[in-house]
Amino acid sequence: MDAVVRVDFELRWSMPVYVLSDDGAEQPIFGPQEALRYLRACSVNSPVANYTLAIDACERCMNREIDRALARALFVNAYTNYTMLRM
Repeated sequence: MDAVVRVDFELRWSMPVYVLSDDGAEQPIFGPQEALRYLRACSVNSPVANYTLAIDACERCMNREIDRALARALFVNAYTNYTMLRM
């Protein structure tokens, strides 16, 4: 029998992560679902290890397989590297 996988789309981090939009405005990212949406919208030319790791971590967090603090930290790392590549 197949198992039912419960996904928590409402999962929130203890503190939001603020990212800069293209116009320079701050955009809050409150949890792994928003982080996934943001990461998937980023135009990364080639798969970067930490970018792929952050996507996987956010998905696993929503499946309650890893702690949300770890997913948040990996998202911050991927966002920081993405920002540095854009400079």
